[in-house]
Amino acid sequence: GVRVFVDEQEASQLLLHRRRRANSFLEEVKQGNMERECREEQCDWEEAREIFENEEKTCRWVGLKDVGVVCGCGFPDGDACESTPCVNGGSCKDGIGSYNCYCRSGYKGFNCEIEIPLLCEHNNGGCKHFCNVVEDEVMCSCADGYFLASDDKSCESNGERRGVVPQRAGMTRIVNGEDCPPGECPWQALLVNEDDIGFCGGTILNRFFILTAAHCMNQSRHIHVIVGEFDRLVNHGNEAVHNVEAVLIHHQYQSNTYHNDIALMKLATPIRFSRYILPACLPTHNFAEKVLMKQDVGMVSGFGRLGEKRQTSQILQRLTLPYVDRAACRESTKFTVSSRMFCAGYDTIEKDACQGDSGGPHVTRYHDTYFVTGIVSWGEGCAAKGKYGVYTQVSKYIRWIRDSMKEVMPKSRNRRQAPNQGPFKTRYL
Repeated sequence: GVRVFVDEQEASQLLLHRRRRANSFLEEVKQGNMERECREEQCDWEEAREIFENEEKTCRWVGLKDVGVVCGCGFPDGDACESTPCVNGGSCKDGIGSYNCYCRSGYKGFNCEIEIPLLCEHNNGGCKHFCNVVEDEVMCSCADGYFLASDDKSCESNGERRGVVPQRAGMTRIVNGEDCPPGECPWQALLVNEDDIGFCGGTILNRFFILTAAHCMNQSRHIHVIVGEFDRLVNHGNEAVHNVEAVLIHHQYQSNTYHNDIALMKLATPIRFSRYILPACLPTHNFAEKVLMKQDVGMVSGFGRLGEKRQTSQILQRLTLPYVDRAACRESTKFTVSSRMFCAGYDTIEKDACQGDSGGPHVTRYHDTYFVTGIVSWGEGCAAKGKYGVYTQVSKYIRWIRDSMKEVMPKSRNRRQAPNQGPFKTRYL
């Protein structure tokens, strides 16, 4: 590199042939110029500050120990990046009398010396529901039916729904599951045919829509949806039955591979919520994949078979199942597990979803709220060793779900539709 500062004696010898005044006419109204100042003046704080017009750059260039020395002539500007001033992996670009650092993601500052907090990547930014970053600041938001509390972190119910936490915290792991008491799986829907036989499950999303599996939609032309059910043989007065007005099936559903195994049912009449009947929250894509699916376990529920070739359950069952690593999931089966599916369950413990649970909810708890994360889709047997349950990954379909619901809802809330008395209409969206 080339020296910018030299000692006073050497500089004086270099300047003997110069006879220009230190301050020529109107010198002080001119913008500072490094070469002119070096040729004409002593390089003190005032002169350097005039050049850089910025105290931080002045300190960095002159340095306190160098104030008062004389500049060398000719101002051969060296490579300011030679000393690698940019830290934390930042790249340096040399400039005239200075340099610029281009920082890696996660760092800022003149020399990339400031580490930007992880924000949403750390503890979801402190948000109880959704976390977003706006201008390097955490901005929390809430699921439908909630509003942001005064602390700008928590979410409170707007009165139509509330975050539901089962009254009993000790859930066991719907083969070898446990009963789900009334009000503790309030988002559960049961699909029954014209003979009142249950054949699939579903998840309540709001007053009009039930989320389920596409492969459940070919089993009957007349489907009724029961919500608030706990015991199929006993009427507790908490149940409600709804007719299905329309079925919306993903247009790329493939029945042979279960790819895009997702459907929505629009009810003919709205659900009346109660402590026994409530929707699961629909997450955002990022929140589902970066937060919910990083949790240890999720929960499934349903009225399906209690084991391979066994009878269906008359009591609503629930089961907590661990998320399974995608590599282990794919290695466990000869069938394709696409990027829009995920595995949950145990490879040796006999606990699993089974026939009749299809279409039912896989939910994940975060703080005091349950979010729908999956749809019971397929598996090889029930609780078979070395096998897992495979679920439709809801995070991949958030936009499809929202767009589909918007597509079939009346454009005006004042517009009333006559209840559908016949077979439901099927659409592929």
